[in-house]
Amino acid sequence: MVSGKNIAAAVSVTAVVAGLSYIAYFDYKRRNDRQFRRKLKRDRKRVEKTAEKISREPTLDDINEQALELLKSITNAKQPESPEEKEQYFMAQVSKGESLCGAGPAAYAEAACHFFQALKVYPNPVELVMIYQKTTPDLVFKLVMAMMAQEVRQKQARYYDVFPTEDKHVRIKDKNKLGEGKAKDKKPAKDADTKGDVVTPNRGLFATKDVAADEIVYEEDSVVSTLLPCAQNGKYCYHCMRAIPAAEAEAEAEDTAEAKSEAAEEETEEKKAPASDGIKCDKCAEAVYCSEECRQDAYDAYHQFLCPKSSAATANDFAEQAKKSHELAPILIAKFFGILVDREKKKELARALGVSDKNTSEADEYTTWEHLESMRYLELIPSATDAAMLHKLGELMSDSVPGLNEFVTGDRYTMLKGKLDYNAYAVHSAGDAEVPKETEDTHVSDTMRDDHSSSTVGISLYLISSHIAHGCDPNVQIVFPDNTDKIAVKALKPIAADEELRVSFVNPLLDVAARQKQLQSSYRIKCTCTKCETELAAAKEDAAGNADVSAAPSTETIDPTAEGTPSFAAVAASPSPAAAVAAFNSEHEKAAPAESQEQEQEQELQDEPTPEETPASDDE
Repeated sequence: MVSGKNIAAAVSVTAVVAGLSYIAYFDYKRRNDRQFRRKLKRDRKRVEKTAEKISREPTLDDINEQALELLKSITNAKQPESPEEKEQYFMAQVSKGESLCGAGPAAYAEAACHFFQALKVYPNPVELVMIYQKTTPDLVFKLVMAMMAQEVRQKQARYYDVFPTEDKHVRIKDKNKLGEGKAKDKKPAKDADTKGDVVTPNRGLFATKDVAADEIVYEEDSVVSTLLPCAQNGKYCYHCMRAIPAAEAEAEAEDTAEAKSEAAEEETEEKKAPASDGIKCDKCAEAVYCSEECRQDAYDAYHQFLCPKSSAATANDFAEQAKKSHELAPILIAKFFGILVDREKKKELARALGVSDKNTSEADEYTTWEHLESMRYLELIPSATDAAMLHKLGELMSDSVPGLNEFVTGDRYTMLKGKLDYNAYAVHSAGDAEVPKETEDTHVSDTMRDDHSSSTVGISLYLISSHIAHGCDPNVQIVFPDNTDKIAVKALKPIAADEELRVSFVNPLLDVAARQKQLQSSYRIKCTCTKCETELAAAKEDAAGNADVSAAPSTETIDPTAEGTPSFAAVAASPSPAAAVAAFNSEHEKAAPAESQEQEQEQELQDEPTPEETPASDDE
C-alpha cells in the first residue's frame, strides 16, 4: 500500500520537474524567439505604466476625463420629484458613497458618482459641497467638483439650441461662424459693430421667419428695471413703470398751480390730494404702485431690502450712497439679486408642492444668472465709488442672500455694471406723456440704448433683446405696447428669414459725426455700416467743395436791398472799421442757415460727459 508520504514526495518531485522544464522552455524561447521577446517587453512596459499611474497623483486632465465618463453613466438616471422621495434618495446615495469610500481607492470613482447624485437633489448645494470637502477623500471631492464643472459645460454648449424659445421666432447666432463677424486676429468686417474691449463672441439675433413691416417679431418682459430719479415722483409705477392715471391728472394740476399764487396753489393741492389712485409703500413715500399686485411683487423681490424706511438702517445708507453716485447700476444690481433669489425660491416651492407649469421649456432649466453670463459687456475700470457701493450692497443683503459677499467680488460687480452699460434699454413713457427733466440732483450717468422716440421714464434689462446689435439704419424698433417696461420688437421694414435684427442704440436722426461720437464713447462701437460710410463720403465731398470755393477769388456781389444783409451805406457810416466788421458779422450770424445750427448742436452732444471706461484693447 502506498503511504501518504510517498504520494506527497511524488507530487513534489513532479512539481519541481515541471518548474525546471518551464524555466528551461522560457529561457529557450527568450533566447531564440524574437516575437516572444517583444511580447515580454510590451508586457513589462504595460505593467510599469500601470504601476506608475497608480502610484502618481492623477492630473487634472485625468480627473476631467473620468468625470465625463461618470456623467455619461448617469445620463438617464431618474431623479425623484416629491420632497419625501428626494430625502430618501439623498440618504441612499450618501450611504452608498460612504461605503465605497471605505473600500479603498479602487472604489473612489463610483463613490464620487453617488455623492454627485446626492448633490443634485440637496436644497443647498453650496453647503453640501463644503461638507464633502471636509469629509471625503481628496480624490473623491475632486471628481465630484469635476463632474459639476463638466455638467455646466454641457449645459452651456446647448444653451443657444434651446434659448430663445421657438415661439419668439428668433435665434442667437455667432457671426464669426457665419463668416460675417471678425476673428481676434483679423480686421473687422464691413458691418462689424464691436471693438476688442466688448467681451464675448460676436453674436447677434436673427429672425427665423419672414417678417413684414410693422409686424411684431416678439414680446419680452424685463429681467430688472428701475425708474429714473426724475420720474420717481409718484406718477409712475415703481415696479412696472405704468403711468398712474390719477397721477397724470395731478401732474397737469401741478403745472397749472405753479402759475398761480401760493394761496391758490395750496388750495389746489387740497382739492387734488384725494384723487390719487396710486398704492404707496406702507413705510416709504418714494415707492408708488399702479396696483396691489405690483406692490406685492416688488416687495417680495427687492423692496423689502431697498425700502429706505425699513427697520434696517443699511437700507437708508444704501439709498443715500446710490443717490450721491448718480448711478442706477447699484440699484439695478441690488434688485437683480433680490429677483434672482425670489425666482429660485418660487421654483423650488413649486417643485416641492408638485406644481408643474405646462408652459415650461428646456430654457427654464437655466437660472437668470446663467442667462446673464451669455451677454456682452464693457470692461470698466473699478472706481472708489464701486468699492463703496459693493460694501453697502453686502451690508444690505448678506443676511437675506447667504454667500452674497463671497460671490459678488469687486471684479464681478464691475462686470455686472459693464453688462448693464452695454445691454440696458431706455423705457419710454406712454404716448406724449412728459417726464420731468433731469436736474443737478436727479441726473444719472448710466448708459442705455435709446433712440429718443419719446421721453425716457426708466431703464431696463432684457434677456433676448440684449443680443440685438446696433444699426444706424435699423430694421426693428423697441416699443412699449402696454405702457410698462414690457417691450415689443417691431419691424420697421420687411425682414427675411436668417436676417439679423438691428436696433439703433442712439438717436438715428443725428448726423454721422454725432452718432459715431456717441457710439464710440458709450459703447466703443466704431460703426462702418453703409449709412455711415455714405454720409462720411458725402461730408468729405462737401468739405472739399467748400475748401475750393474759399480758395477761389470771390465774384459774389452784395445786394444792399437783401434782407438781413448790411448795406454799404451802413458799413460806411460806422464809426470805425472794427465796428463795421462787428456789425457785418452780427447780421451774418442772424441769417445763418439751419445747417450751422445743427453743427452747433452736434458740438454740444460731443462735449457731454461719458462714463469712465478703459481704452480699447487691440488683442481681443
